[in-house]
Amino acid sequence: MTTTETQLNLITNITGEPYQPARLYYHVTNKKTVLGVFKKLKCMEYYEKSDRWYWFYHEEAQKIRFQQSYNKIPKENRPIPLGYFQFIKDDLMMLEVRSFQRVVEAVKFFNTRLNWRAAEPTRLAIVNKLFGCSPEETPQPPNSFAEFFDRDDIIMHSPEALEEEINTIISQYETDEEKDEAVTAYMEEKSKQPLPEVEEIAVTIHEQGLSILEMALRMKHIEAWEHWQGNKYFTQYDLIQSMLENMPDTGNGEQGTGNSG
Repeated sequence: MTTTETQLNLITNITGEPYQPARLYYHVTNKKTVLGVFKKLKCMEYYEKSDRWYWFYHEEAQKIRFQQSYNKIPKENRPIPLGYFQFIKDDLMMLEVRSFQRVVEAVKFFNTRLNWRAAEPTRLAIVNKLFGCSPEETPQPPNSFAEFFDRDDIIMHSPEALEEEINTIISQYETDEEKDEAVTAYMEEKSKQPLPEVEEIAVTIHEQGLSILEMALRMKHIEAWEHWQGNKYFTQYDLIQSMLENMPDTGNGEQGTGNSG
């Protein structure tokens, strides 16, 4: 198991990926349809005491590939929960999972089973850090992620707010060249800022939305990993520069460009 300089063990999930809390919010327009889908899935089970629908790593979901695949998990530990759904209101449902990979796999899995007109993921709250414990300790993840996400100081990002910021910058310049340079400088400066420990981002499953989400989470996870390794000043800017440096030559002396999620 990976250790840091302080000899803390990295906390990982049974499926192998690092423990990193996330809460995915769904806008629900037809709760009856959602419940109907849940009831038909053999990998879903309702727990009345907690009023949660647990999503288990078996039956329909056992084909999902994690670092520790289904067949490698000891039979006595199966089935393990991948996460759980809970209705906050009739039109708002959340899914809580313990890793960024589980977020992506959940969106893929339920996107083919839940009609987006009945329930659609719209927001995602994430923790941009990794967790450790001493070798003598047994990791005890919380039963609820309320301590992470039920707070008033969560940084919230939206495409609309970013667009407004960029439009404000553009309005201060006359030529297209000046506008492009100003926006590039602004985005570069933003990428040099460390990620907030907890943030909320917009999500869409339409067009290239899932690919963009997957890339964004991968990049955020890399920054958290670098910090865990002791590289405390690593930012998205450093990652982007590394990606650009390692891009293959296109053959005409130019390199492609990368976008941060």
